Amino acid sequence: MTLKTAIVLSTWAALLGLSVPAAHAAPSSSEESCRACHAMDTTKVGPPFRAIAARYRGDPDALAKLKRSMLDGSSGKWGAAPMPPNAITPAEADRFAHWILQLAAQSD
Repeated sequence: MTLKTAIVLSTWAALLGLSVPAAHAAPSSSEESCRACHAMDTTKVGPPFRAIAARYRGDPDALAKLKRSMLDGSSGKWGAAPMPPNAITPAEADRFAHWILQLAAQSD
C-alpha cells in the first residue's frame, strides 16, 4: 500500500467514524496523558485499564467514580501513588470512563 493510499483510507475511516477497536485505543487523543501511567494489561504507575474495569464491574456508581477520579484526582484506591487531576473536559472524562467500563464486558 502506498503512502497516498494509506492517507486516503485513514481519512475516509475518520470521516465515517470508523476507528481502532476499543481494546486498542482510547476514544480521544486528549486522553493519551492517561497512558503515561496506565496501560491496557500491565501495571505502570497506575493500574491497568482492564483491572480498573474489573474492579468497577457491577458497581452502579462506577461511571461517576471514574469521572471524579479523572477530573479531581484520587489517592489510596490502588496503593500509595496518587493520581493527579487530568486536564480533560467532563465530556472527555465521561467518554473515557465509558470506554474503560466496556473493557469488562469484552473480557467475558
